[in-house]
Amino acid sequence: MIGFSTILPLSINTTIEEFFLICRNWMKDSPHTTLDIHGELNEIEDGLKYTSHNESLEFVNVKGEEGIHCGVRHTKKDIDCEWRTDVLGYKTNQNFLVSIVTSKAEFNVKTYSKLPSRPYIIKLLMEQTGSMYDDKIIIQKEPKKVDLTNYQEIVAIMKNETNNRFPVVYISKYFTGDYLINPTELAKWLSGFAHVYFEDNKEVSKKIKELTNGINPYNGTIGIYWPGGARNNYYNSEDSDHIFKLRSFVQKTLSSRTLIKECRWSYIQDIKYKLRLEEYKRNNLELTEFMEYTFNEINVLKERINNLEAENEYLNQQLEIRADNEFNDLPTLIFKGNEREIFKNEQLELILEVLKEKLNSGACSERMRNMIISILDSNDKSDNKEIFLNSVKRILTSDKGLTKQNKKEMKKLGFEITEEGKHFKLKFQGDDRYTFTVSKSHSDHRAPKNNYSQFKEYFFSV
Repeated sequence: MIGFSTILPLSINTTIEEFFLICRNWMKDSPHTTLDIHGELNEIEDGLKYTSHNESLEFVNVKGEEGIHCGVRHTKKDIDCEWRTDVLGYKTNQNFLVSIVTSKAEFNVKTYSKLPSRPYIIKLLMEQTGSMYDDKIIIQKEPKKVDLTNYQEIVAIMKNETNNRFPVVYISKYFTGDYLINPTELAKWLSGFAHVYFEDNKEVSKKIKELTNGINPYNGTIGIYWPGGARNNYYNSEDSDHIFKLRSFVQKTLSSRTLIKECRWSYIQDIKYKLRLEEYKRNNLELTEFMEYTFNEINVLKERINNLEAENEYLNQQLEIRADNEFNDLPTLIFKGNEREIFKNEQLELILEVLKEKLNSGACSERMRNMIISILDSNDKSDNKEIFLNSVKRILTSDKGLTKQNKKEMKKLGFEITEEGKHFKLKFQGDDRYTFTVSKSHSDHRAPKNNYSQFKEYFFSV
């Protein structure tokens, strides 16, 4: 079962000899290997193999129809099973793609918590070869800042107008100016298999919102954008290891996707097998008919495998779409609209609330009543609205009014605050459609409670 998978687009100027040396030095300089790769080193050619009692390193170098298939397979046995890491390249006149895949027998990538770490050779390839570009995005260990000079780049990614292979992780900024996670730390952990972008300021967020029809994450939420247009959102305000959760999710998702065939160990071995058979056929003409029959059977089996792989890829994509976890806040019954939410899952809570009111009214048929009950029973209603309103109530009903601390808390909830004469003007995420006025001073003791009641009526009456 695959536990780690990525594809690095090496610079076309990197030679196969340079690539091979990096692969050998990966193990030669490793403090964890039992392989003896010292002394006078042999020239690296197809079939070169280093072995020990529990470990091996085998090289391949085969010419295909349109390019060179080259690389290495490293295997190591531990107490319970065998690890394999394939570092396999496919070099043509236009590209030099290198697939790095770590696999292990008898574990499920969907549930296994101790996923394999990122192979160290990724760091070596990034440091010792030329600059790598994923479409037009440079592959680096640092995060990319999004400001008013370059926000069009992330807009194109969010709208699926680019051809990058890596997923893109976008870290939005809290309205208070902080981030849920340190962009530099996350980029370091995801380097070599995902790009990390981070938002510079709220003006950037507004620009991106306008150009993406509001699908961009905001106010601390982290968005993950996959090649092909799929996306996930992550936000967890509780103290937890966000980096581990994000890395595990991205790594698990990439591990379930289909590998490019030119960079598979089995595909390269198949090419070598065919070359040997062709040579054998030339010297044994009487077996030609039988071998042709064998080749036809192999082609039929390959077609079946391709069909199964296509079906598997489709099912994996459907599973990702329907996955009920903290990386997916889209309900499967209905797609979310593009209107910004004041709190997480506001739209879902609204739908459930309206359905519950309809049910309690008694003005529906038996069929509709059963349908509504079925929907309500299948969807747990969160208490995000109640938590949000309790926070607003505590602030607006305070005897001290909108103090500096209360203003800060309102900003964290998504409201911009400006002063207009004797009033404070609250605007939700800079949207002129959603403004609310609060008096700076209370005319009587009922004013604070009235402020809250009017706020609740203005934003949440149905």
